[in-house]
Amino acid sequence: MKSIVTIMLMLCLLVTHTTAQETGEGAQNADNPYAVWVTTQDYSSLRRGPGTGFERMTIIDPTVTLPAIGRSADTRWIQVINSDGSPGWIASILLVWSGDVIALPVDGVNPEPYVRRAGAVGVTSRETPYYRDEISEQTFVGTIPVGTTVELVGRLGDATFGFWQFQIKYQDNLYWIGSWNVRITGGEYLRLLDTQYLYPYGRLVQQYEENIALVTGSFQQIRSIWQRLNNGATVACDPIPPRVNRILTEGDVTREVAFVPAVTALDEAIRMTNLTISSFETICADTSRFLTREDIDEALGLLNEAERNLLLAASLLEPLRGRNPLVNAIGNN
Repeated sequence: MKSIVTIMLMLCLLVTHTTAQETGEGAQNADNPYAVWVTTQDYSSLRRGPGTGFERMTIIDPTVTLPAIGRSADTRWIQVINSDGSPGWIASILLVWSGDVIALPVDGVNPEPYVRRAGAVGVTSRETPYYRDEISEQTFVGTIPVGTTVELVGRLGDATFGFWQFQIKYQDNLYWIGSWNVRITGGEYLRLLDTQYLYPYGRLVQQYEENIALVTGSFQQIRSIWQRLNNGATVACDPIPPRVNRILTEGDVTREVAFVPAVTALDEAIRMTNLTISSFETICADTSRFLTREDIDEALGLLNEAERNLLLAASLLEPLRGRNPLVNAIGNN
């Protein structure tokens, strides 16, 4: 399963875009040349560099929107401008963003001195065309000699595509090359930010996979509870398994109709799982009420239906991933 972190950071793009616009067009032009904004989702340490070993400058409150000016190579840290004008770094796990974060300068703007290990490194296996943006004839820049070592700092797709694209840092600038032209010699490329989130179909694949993981976790917890109750065991009321929300956006689902059957099954799995969690929570809260055979049978029936829908939803993930239009688009370049 791909990193859940990477995917959850993308969920509120439209909300944060609206919030960012409220800061004013003049502020955007002056303080945010990259048109990328981040919003804190919790109390967040602002540090002098991209790591917990750097000094904590201050704590940023939740729901604060700031301009972003840089990122670490693996995008686990984002450089921002604080409200007092001072630059600093926040862990990206604590942020959601709007704008093209992959275009931010790797290692940031005028960073504190530090030494880091490259996240992923490759060597060009032939004379390699490179491009300003994602690969197209219009963005061609030139060619990189065979045998050149480059740092990989972003990607569009992965090995399931057959062919995909890498963002590289080359001659202190960011460019794109095809995966077919580079041999990975170090690091883990799957830890790099995948820009599929910029496209509705790719965003849905990521969010759909994340949602299946979330509902599977809650389903397994609540099923264990009701099975133990069915076997006559005594079950503690704390903790209550977390309810699951659908994180796929309705607008994306409407645009990509191929997802409708899968999302319908996912929604049913979520609904029935949440019903059994609510039933358990209600019984726990009412100390004057005893658990009945009917309560157990109803919950187990809902869980059986939830499992069927969850299995159906999970079985549709790989076919949907394989139909990603980016696969053909990249393969044709």
